[in-house]
Amino acid sequence: MIGILIIGHGHLPSGFKSALEVIMGNQPHVYTVDFPSTDTATELQKNLDDAYAYMKDYEHVIVFADLLSGSPFNTAIMKAMQEEKYHVFYGCNLGMLLDTAVKVSMEEDIDTILAQVSTIGKEQVGMFTVSAGEDDPFDD
Repeated sequence: MIGILIIGHGHLPSGFKSALEVIMGNQPHVYTVDFPSTDTATELQKNLDDAYAYMKDYEHVIVFADLLSGSPFNTAIMKAMQEEKYHVFYGCNLGMLLDTAVKVSMEEDIDTILAQVSTIGKEQVGMFTVSAGEDDPFDD
């Protein structure tokens, strides 16, 4: 069984889970840890420890952090260095979360999922442009 843990600054993790559930419905295998500005590093560690306890029965946990080298990421990689079941990704976006949640719900192999997470995340970032002479896609 594979779990998903979303961590990050402010209430971004809760927002990601909310958006994920709007699109996919209830996601009981997804757990979030917010890091509001009022929390200390000690409180962050305690909240992550609570998340790890909640997810103890998962064979693998894919951790999505908002930023490389932020406090949530730095705290999470300490656990990943101790236990191989934690797989930490940074630069999280909704597209990579959706794709991962679908693959987890379809019980795909962990190695297959991990190999595709970063690729999907990168594919979900870009800029929309309309070239001169092309029809506006929003015209009726």
